[in-house]
Order: sequence, then structure tokens, then C-alpha cells
Amino acid sequence: MLAALFTGPIISALVNSIFGNITQAFTAYLNKEISEAQLKEQLQAAMLSAFAQVEKDYAASLTQTFQSFMQAAAQSKLMQAVWASVALSQLIVLIWHQIGIPAVSFFLGVRYPSSGATVDWAYALVMFCLGGGAISMRFGPGSNSISSQLKTLTGK
Repeated sequence: MLAALFTGPIISALVNSIFGNITQAFTAYLNKEISEAQLKEQLQAAMLSAFAQVEKDYAASLTQTFQSFMQAAAQSKLMQAVWASVALSQLIVLIWHQIGIPAVSFFLGVRYPSSGATVDWAYALVMFCLGGGAISMRFGPGSNSISSQLKTLTGK
């Protein structure tokens, strides 16, 4: 996501939305109409509103991308077959890992070798087959919005 923030269209949107507010705030400060503390508050408010708008636009873009993918999947038999084969094969991997391996270990009294990253990939593939790309933007370690992260950083 950080790479996306530093590409042209998003930077342009940020600059365009922040520039007017920042210019007004600095003009008021230079004309002695507001104090330094008020200038700081106005700058923080301008940045937070700009980031909130970029986040809304990004969420709308993500939603539109997911909808177009779902429309393509609904019309393509090949996409449906591939999607189903990936989802079902990885579901079998997960069931084997969660039920089969413990059963083999228990009944044969042996230690089964580690599956390694296979299970992690299986979870990820199943998640993405079920729309996890769109969902992952709203949950997990990066779930806080950009504006709420900035509020945390600024202590507001």
C-alpha cells in the first residue's frame, strides 16, 4: 500500500487537497491572525482530512476492482473451474493438516514431519478465493485507517 501512496495519482490528489488549506493557514499565520498552536492544529486537520479522502477513494477503487473481478468470474467457466480447484484443493490440504496429521500421529504413535509453509499458503489461497483481498484491507495489523494512524501519531 505504501508503494501505491507514492505513485503519481495519489500524490497529486494529496497535494491538491492539502495545498489550499495549508496555504490559507500559513497566510493567516504570517498575517498574525492565528497563533503557532492554531497553525499546527490547522495543518494537522488539513493533513487528516486529505488522508481520509485518499483512503475513501482507495476503498472505492478496491471495491470496484473486486466487483469487476466477480463479474468476470461469473461469466467465465475457466475462471470458475480454476477458482473451484484452488479453493477445494487447499481446503483438502487444511483438513489433512488439522485432522489427518493428528490422527496419523495419534494412531501410529509417530511424529509427523512439519508441513512448513504449505499450510500458511493454503490459508492464504483459501482466503483470497473467498474475497480476502478486499477484506484484508479492513482487518488485521494494517486495519487502522491512515487518518486514525495519523491521529495516534499526533496525539489527537
